[in-house]
Amino acid sequence: MGYFVNDTVGLIIAFLNVATIVALIYCFLQTVGDDRSRLLGILDKGLSPILAPLRRFLPRRGFDFSPVILAVLLQAAAALIKRRW
Repeated sequence: MGYFVNDTVGLIIAFLNVATIVALIYCFLQTVGDDRSRLLGILDKGLSPILAPLRRFLPRRGFDFSPVILAVLLQAAAALIKRRW
């Protein structure tokens, strides 16, 4: 039973997968990228409001785990949706 983008559940799953990839790219660029990177700036503006609640609960110790936690939560939501439908 596959989920295709032509139904609503497939569209939601596709969105969650793309959002996961974006969060992981942001994590990678934040770790190894240049702070003046244009892509990092765009991703930071888009993801900061989503990551802010996670950052309040996570201690900041050199590495920002909030994008990784976001990716895990997005994939957990996708798995839950797949299981229900």
